[in-house]
Amino acid sequence: MKGLKHISLAFSLVLITAMASLVPGQTIAAAEVPTQLPNFIMFSGKVKEVRKTTILDAGYKETILAQNAEGMEVAFRITDSTYFVTDNTVKAGDEITGFYDGKAPMAAIYPPQPEARVIVVGLEHDKFIKVDRVDKDLVSEDGQLKLNIGSNTKIILENGEAFDGDLTNRALVVLYSVTTRSIPAQTTPEKIIVLYEKAVPPIYEFSDEDNEMLAKLSQNLIITLNGVAIDGLKPFVNENGVFMLPVRAVAEAMGLHVEWFGDTKTVQVGNSASLSVGKDAYAKNRMVPVKLGTAPVLKDDSTYVPLDFFTEIIGNVTVSYTKDSIEIQY
Repeated sequence: MKGLKHISLAFSLVLITAMASLVPGQTIAAAEVPTQLPNFIMFSGKVKEVRKTTILDAGYKETILAQNAEGMEVAFRITDSTYFVTDNTVKAGDEITGFYDGKAPMAAIYPPQPEARVIVVGLEHDKFIKVDRVDKDLVSEDGQLKLNIGSNTKIILENGEAFDGDLTNRALVVLYSVTTRSIPAQTTPEKIIVLYEKAVPPIYEFSDEDNEMLAKLSQNLIITLNGVAIDGLKPFVNENGVFMLPVRAVAEAMGLHVEWFGDTKTVQVGNSASLSVGKDAYAKNRMVPVKLGTAPVLKDDSTYVPLDFFTEIIGNVTVSYTKDSIEIQY
């Protein structure tokens, strides 16, 4: 038993992930263990201890240590963002199921100490819970469950308010009891809780009219470096709405030497940054290339890069915007 407590974190995470997709009575073969972590990882067990934190500014209020039937342990960190599906009073001996972000970084210690996103205490034996995102067809991202919204399905926010918006790509807590034997299994949920999330920029597909308008606006923008306008710039907005600048003109205005290698279509900027036309891989100081979401392009015999190149790769650069200008500080 002593050796069990020194089990590697990597194996722990894979095993916990595999358990997340099981239903009562189901077993899993080694070959079936998923190779990618899901959005949310589930762990069920009996509470061994509840500890209030004594660390100032720790970022969490208490730790709930739970152990499953196989002896594996997880120490859930409870924060203000933790959503309790049922009672938020947890004590030793309670049966709990917790979910945490499968893609969040976590210290390599045992037992794992993830930040709990969802906790349910004493889930009834004939009830099931799933936490995941769904696509436009209401199929969970792991492909295991399809939701059929019924007239009695209650859809709410964490604070209990009714929610009637789009569920696509939202983090959901789904409570249900009966499923079909199809693939994916289908269910009519009893309740869906839409979890709060930090605001992110909306995904917007630009129409031809949008691109034409943005292109016209970009031609009229004044680009300044440390308060001085850079002459001769011809910026443009690409089909995805990304603002593109000629790398040589801006970099040389910063005092950086720029060199073009025509055989590889590569640009060297200063002593540390390089990029290649058509490749979304920007190198700096011989480190692993960084992706900015937009590859450099050739236009009018100049190499254009996204504005983010200067802030993310060159560094020590800040950008601010006004109605008719983009101001770069270097």
